[in-house]
Amino acid sequence: MQLIRGAPLTFAWLVVLLITTRVQRSAGHRGSRRIQRRNSTNLRRLRTEPSRVLTTSLFWLDDHRWWPYVPVFAGVVAPAERRLCWWRWLLVGLGAHVVGTYVGQSYLRLLIGKGRAPQRLENARDVGVSYFVLGVAGALSGYTRKPWRSPAQATAVLALAGNAAARPTFTEVGHLTAFLIGLTAVPLAPDRESKPYPRLPDVS
Repeated sequence: MQLIRGAPLTFAWLVVLLITTRVQRSAGHRGSRRIQRRNSTNLRRLRTEPSRVLTTSLFWLDDHRWWPYVPVFAGVVAPAERRLCWWRWLLVGLGAHVVGTYVGQSYLRLLIGKGRAPQRLENARDVGVSYFVLGVAGALSGYTRKPWRSPAQATAVLALAGNAAARPTFTEVGHLTAFLIGLTAVPLAPDRESKPYPRLPDVS
């Protein structure tokens, strides 16, 4: 209960995702794809209704499995909310979600314009929580104990950049962008020395 009280928005969001995942399952394969496309932050929707899809895309997952997100939320998103306080957490996560979305979709528009991606990807399915999660993970990395902080951050950036180079899709570009947004927010993170992450037991 203390874990939940310390990060109420994280666990409320996780419950909402459980509900929407069940809705997708009950809708069947075609119905699920229709729901995802209606709430996708793709080029088509961003042109016509950006505010709505930037919000609703956060409450749908791109597959029918909810349980793999539980350890991610418990191990990354909740600790970030507890340390950053809810309003900083929300600011960083939403900032990473919005900027990551627009950078990724701008990259896709460039690929389509150059003929390196099919036009149909303007209506691609693009929902989920990954940009928000990577954004708060970037900010949470500021709580890593020294001297491991900088190496850990550099390793994460290199891994995401390598992934984007190996698989140059709008999603991977968005993932890298979202994490970098989180890193730029590290100076906003309070009490970085007194609330280390991960919290290790004292050895005496």
